[in-house]
Amino acid sequence: RTVLGNWFIVHGGPGLLEDPIPYYAAPVEDDPYQNPDFPPVDPNPAGVCAMRWSENVDSSTGHKKYFLKNFTNIDESEAEGFTVTHGGHCGACSSLQDLGVYIRQNLTDSTRMCGFLGTVSHALMRDCLMSLGFSLPCITIWEWNILNTKDQCFEVCLLSYITGEPNNKPDGSLNDCLQCDEDKSGPNFKFFSGRTRRNSGIPSAIQRPPDQVYDMEHCYWYGDL
Repeated sequence: RTVLGNWFIVHGGPGLLEDPIPYYAAPVEDDPYQNPDFPPVDPNPAGVCAMRWSENVDSSTGHKKYFLKNFTNIDESEAEGFTVTHGGHCGACSSLQDLGVYIRQNLTDSTRMCGFLGTVSHALMRDCLMSLGFSLPCITIWEWNILNTKDQCFEVCLLSYITGEPNNKPDGSLNDCLQCDEDKSGPNFKFFSGRTRRNSGIPSAIQRPPDQVYDMEHCYWYGDL
């Protein structure tokens, strides 16, 4: 996982994206949690975000450029020579760089630490997210998500952190902190990030029912790993 993840981080930055870039595959400039009408309705909830390598090469790195595009289904994407990179529409975390971050490490504890650093300083929180390897567009929605969870779930999450509560209760359900985050921050994060671990088929330290994890593999690198 580490080798593949590092390859996508190096070869998949958003600066390598070819036009047209999907509308939501961009930094989230305004706090989506302040808009009561968000998240917007997804016109194609069963759609996919797919990629295709370009014939063009970035002159400064020698890396191939690539396309991201929304499709209503897998068959439609394959007919145009694209490969699905995650379920749902493309968003701020849909770059292959962010895929690499999700693949190479278990982020549950790391992003939680970034969240607690955010209680001290926004700059510390951003530096923490950058150190994990996220692209700048993806960092923006992670920041809004962390700030909203701190506002909505601070006490229950602080207790969870202090007591070392497991991610899942004995019955398999989420602990109270994660459930609060899921309820209060999850819908906007999923919409604007585009990519999540679940819809990219990537396991995490949080146990999820199998039907919540997209069944897929990421076998679309080029050259040597």
